[in-house]
Amino acid sequence: MFYFVNDSWRWNPKVLGLYGFTANRLCLVTVFSRVGAVQPNSRIAVGWPAGACMLPAMENDLSSRRWLILASTVVSFFAVGVTFFAVPPLIPELVTRFGLSHLAIGILMGAISVPAVLFSIPVGAAIDRWPARATGNAALSLMGLGALIFALAPNYAALFVGRLLFGVGGLVINLLLARLVSTAFAGRELALAMGIFNAVYPASMIAMFTLHPKLLAAFGWRGELLVLAALVAIAVPLHNIAVARELRGEAATTEEAAGPRITAPLIALAVSWLIFFAAYASIFTFAPEWAGGGGTALLTVSLIPWVALFLAPLAGAFIDRTGRAAPWVLAGQLILCGVLAAMALRVIHPVPAMLLVGVTFATVATATYSLPAVLVSAARIGFAFGFITAFSNFGNIAGPAAAGAIRDHLGGWAVAWGVLAAAALVGAIAALRLVITENRAAAPLE
Repeated sequence: MFYFVNDSWRWNPKVLGLYGFTANRLCLVTVFSRVGAVQPNSRIAVGWPAGACMLPAMENDLSSRRWLILASTVVSFFAVGVTFFAVPPLIPELVTRFGLSHLAIGILMGAISVPAVLFSIPVGAAIDRWPARATGNAALSLMGLGALIFALAPNYAALFVGRLLFGVGGLVINLLLARLVSTAFAGRELALAMGIFNAVYPASMIAMFTLHPKLLAAFGWRGELLVLAALVAIAVPLHNIAVARELRGEAATTEEAAGPRITAPLIALAVSWLIFFAAYASIFTFAPEWAGGGGTALLTVSLIPWVALFLAPLAGAFIDRTGRAAPWVLAGQLILCGVLAAMALRVIHPVPAMLLVGVTFATVATATYSLPAVLVSAARIGFAFGFITAFSNFGNIAGPAAAGAIRDHLGGWAVAWGVLAAAALVGAIAALRLVITENRAAAPLE
């Protein structure tokens, strides 16, 4: 297939999403390109040479393997999630075995996120060029090594190194998976795929907290961690089956063709995602105390992942039907702002509050992960995910720290929740910028 861009003809067998197509004739169409040489919703002339065979393009088309890629993604991301959430249930065992303080436990929990803050942006840019299968194999291997070191650790230093190595591998595989899903589902069912992708995060939390007592009783704490490491081993062959050996990132041959790396809409998305995660992590950390503490409060807060687990795929399906992701980010931020304000004023019961927080995660996370494919060229998707991931992990660290400091100095939760509500309002303003950008991109050509 030929396409006309910047006054030159080029051959590209992977241009998808043709609208207004007339066989063997030149026509004006809107396309979604997988190679990054054409921006989404750009105006180009397209024509099929008479008698051209489309079969090779179909064979090499990543979209034909999209559900297999999504299945592999679910398994790999689940392996990341259960190991991330392995520390909280194991706190009594780790304290007893290694004599750790709560500060040391907190550092272990956060060690897995440190690489994401420091390296998300360069890793995301590299993933746009690295071969996908080899990159995934290297990341999964690093995750497996980190999980083994953590499971067999003789001291605290080894525990920390294991978590850190797992965090590096988890970062790479997370960005790679997000990029693969965005590319494979470009132009069709993308939001649904991202809803399923984001549902894995709460699913891994629920699985870890639910199965921990049984795994601990059957295998001991080290055996439990080895079982989690085995999940990484299962993910490796699935990744190799789903991802073709020759598949690479789709970075354009020139920087000009790919467009700028950082744009105003991408910054708006990153700011919105940072603020959302700062508030979300703070709620998860401190809502049990706000709700009165004890088992009932923990059960109430656990409603968040349960709602997100079931609602995220549904939100994705609705986003695909409407064709707009940004309004869902805006709506989610506004709901979060209202919930936090109601929590500050003590005018909402903990149960509906946590249910609504679950709704916001399902909608905001799904819509946020659907937007990089709209905001940047295909050659920049990995970088875009790296950019917003760096921001979200900074929010994940800074949000609870700031909320805790406010609570310590002022002796109550009203001000802390109020500050987070104001922050969510800022996130909504950033999301409004995304709505404007998305509406302009979807406007018909004149």
